[in-house]
Amino acid sequence: MLDAIDSISDQDASIAGFIVETGRSLVIACNKWDGVDEYRKDRIRIELQRRLGFLNFARLHFISAVKKFGIGPMMKSVDEAHAAAFAKLSTPKLTRLIHEAVEKQQPPRKGIFRPKLRYAHQGGQNPPVVVIHGNALDAVSDTYKRYLESCIREHFKLVGTPLRVEMRSTSNPFAKEAD
Repeated sequence: MLDAIDSISDQDASIAGFIVETGRSLVIACNKWDGVDEYRKDRIRIELQRRLGFLNFARLHFISAVKKFGIGPMMKSVDEAHAAAFAKLSTPKLTRLIHEAVEKQQPPRKGIFRPKLRYAHQGGQNPPVVVIHGNALDAVSDTYKRYLESCIREHFKLVGTPLRVEMRSTSNPFAKEAD
């Protein structure tokens, strides 16, 4: 809960960072929205984007607790965030989605090898963890992981919860024989 009359403090940003690190669901509410003028509302929106842009997975609501404005939609977002945190993601759907994402945009090569994403499954809940198996996955960039995260988030409608994507490379079972 942020106060629209006060600006976003460093403490607000650090608490938000801690929430993301611990993997908790989040809905942002900016209270006292009825007490600020239009110029200040625009400034608050810009400041929210600048200081809390890393919370792009969370829904943002402008509310007034005194006038009971915006409370209902905010509570609906809280329910959606909770449901997203405990969502069950099926392995076949995840694998199909990963293959479709790779068809649209392949991971960049690292040296002579291109990472191969074979299959994906859910590795945990609250926050959802998606584990992707394949070859040479240590070469997958953070940018490509964010691309996969956004594909997964959009397909499964995971709003209000962070999403973790883990890469696990399989080792060559014949590597010792080759020596």
